[in-house]
Amino acid sequence: MITESQLNKARLEAKKIYKDFLKDLNQGEQSWNEIEIDKEYFDIECWDDDMGKPRTNTYCSIYATYPTQCGTWRETDGTKFIRLFTNKESENENK
Repeated sequence: MITESQLNKARLEAKKIYKDFLKDLNQGEQSWNEIEIDKEYFDIECWDDDMGKPRTNTYCSIYATYPTQCGTWRETDGTKFIRLFTNKESENENK
């Protein structure tokens, strides 16, 4: 479970990742980036629904990660996420 404080820190990191994703049209339709906040790990996913240029139908979400049974790796629960940004919100922030 992510705390409000962690979510605020994650938004700051995710904003940079998302802006880079919007600018980099060669990156493909999706990017995953792992971030660490307060010794916990989260995945940031950026997704482009239609691959238009410029990117028009995009979003950025955060997912919790969990250690695997061996404890060496982490996995993402794709059913539990929080939407952080959409392309429309990002356009308004950049004005």
